[in-house]
Amino acid sequence: MIKKFEFEFEDESPKNRISFEYNDSIDEVITTSINNGVTTVYGNREAFMSLAKTFAKIALGEYKEGFHFHIGEDFGEEDMMEFTLLKTDE
Repeated sequence: MIKKFEFEFEDESPKNRISFEYNDSIDEVITTSINNGVTTVYGNREAFMSLAKTFAKIALGEYKEGFHFHIGEDFGEEDMMEFTLLKTDE
């Protein structure tokens, strides 16, 4: 089975900003845990789709090394996780 992922968005990278694509009526569930030195991200499909859209924006945008964003557990304000863009070879 072939599936297609299409996503249109406004590129906010020239302003060094990013907007998150999530729906208040959908219950995104995401959390992290460190077990034996391994970080694990647990989430439901809705949370992973929100992350996929965010990662697509970063990958296709013009963000500079060190750009980062924080999201909290279940996209709230608690137990923040940080995602940081590393230097790329261009």
